[in-house]
Amino acid sequence: MRILGRYILWVFSKFLSWSLLAFLLLFVVVDLVENIDRFVDRRVPPKEVGLYYLYYLPYILVLVLPVGMLLSALFSVGQLSRSGELVAMRASGLGLKRAFLPLLAFAFLVSVFAMAFGEMVVPEANDRRMHLGAYRRNRPARLRGLFLQEGEGTVVFVGRYDAKDEEASDVSVQQYRGDHLYRRIDAKRMIWKDGRWVLYEGWERTFGDEGEVLRKFEVMDAPIRSLLPEDFARGREHPERMGFWELRRYIERLRRIGRPSRRWEVDLHLKISFPFANLILVLLGLPLGVGRRGTGKVVGFGLSLLVSFLYYSAVRAGQVMGREEVLPPALAAWLGNIIFGGAGAWLFLRME
Repeated sequence: MRILGRYILWVFSKFLSWSLLAFLLLFVVVDLVENIDRFVDRRVPPKEVGLYYLYYLPYILVLVLPVGMLLSALFSVGQLSRSGELVAMRASGLGLKRAFLPLLAFAFLVSVFAMAFGEMVVPEANDRRMHLGAYRRNRPARLRGLFLQEGEGTVVFVGRYDAKDEEASDVSVQQYRGDHLYRRIDAKRMIWKDGRWVLYEGWERTFGDEGEVLRKFEVMDAPIRSLLPEDFARGREHPERMGFWELRRYIERLRRIGRPSRRWEVDLHLKISFPFANLILVLLGLPLGVGRRGTGKVVGFGLSLLVSFLYYSAVRAGQVMGREEVLPPALAAWLGNIIFGGAGAWLFLRME
């Protein structure tokens, strides 16, 4: 059993390596073809384009990994079937469900890896990608309703931002110690000047043990150290730039100041639910592969694309329904997993 399990994993890993390489290359080539005119028109250096896609790869990997897992499951079962090894397993009295348990355990470990990778590597890589000029040059010049976070304790709300003039209006800067708001600054304008943000015409409120202290000002330096003009030019915060705990704290900040947080709550739950697509699609792919014995790789490839499309559509539908408050955030994020996980478990248990 142990030798058989290792052999099945070896066959699966071989297909997984090739499928991931193919999907990554395809994704990059398609994206490059779509954006090559913009890169050329804006004279983005080739080195920067290369860095852009290098930092893009971790996010792409997490996105296409479930498709690669499904395709590898179908191809692995197909190869075992063509070589007569599935028949040999049955003849020896070994059930297919038991034979495939090591592969399901491996898929579970891949799901855990994808979750950890998405928490520790993807946010940093996406942050670096969005700091590159190749990304910044594609942003609109004027933006509205920006909400950004600096570090653990400072949040900045901007009503309007002009990226060309590096000037913001209707600005609110709020600083926290833990969950306690201790300082709030509201200003009509904020301008990037001599390497720092300067606030104009506003009020500063500090909150201490003795109550609120209110002070009017005409000009003052903003207590913003790391947010640069390009950070505001990128627009709203992106969930893919934040890990689970950072996004959770971001949601808590939004709630405290009365800002909508529903879309972020759905994205928070997706950070947990989506990695398990790797396990669920393998669970679904194994019985589908056994059921289509004798068909070729082209059919298997087409079937994997169809199932993947349906799964991602279900995930997207759940995401939209969660953001529109049709479903609770947790249920919306897990909708695709519930549907396809249930179907996969039912087919796997019925597999002969």
